[in-house]
Amino acid sequence: MKNDEIYKRIMIMDSIKNASSFMKTCEISKSDLNKLCKRYNVFIPPNKVTKEDLISTFIDATIGVSLKNKAKNKYKTK
Repeated sequence: MKNDEIYKRIMIMDSIKNASSFMKTCEISKSDLNKLCKRYNVFIPPNKVTKEDLISTFIDATIGVSLKNKAKNKYKTK
């Protein structure tokens, strides 16, 4: 599965737990995760990071932000 396909599948998911379990089960390498983070402007700390840390950082920066905005707009009143 290519990086773009993985990103599209993650953005469709409705919870962070489902996205993290999907990322852990799909066969993606650490270098591919780095490429995804660079492509979508996700900040990676300069020290050594494990694959699990990369997954959690990527998911929080992509789907986490969209779900937070979705929740804000759901209860937004004028």
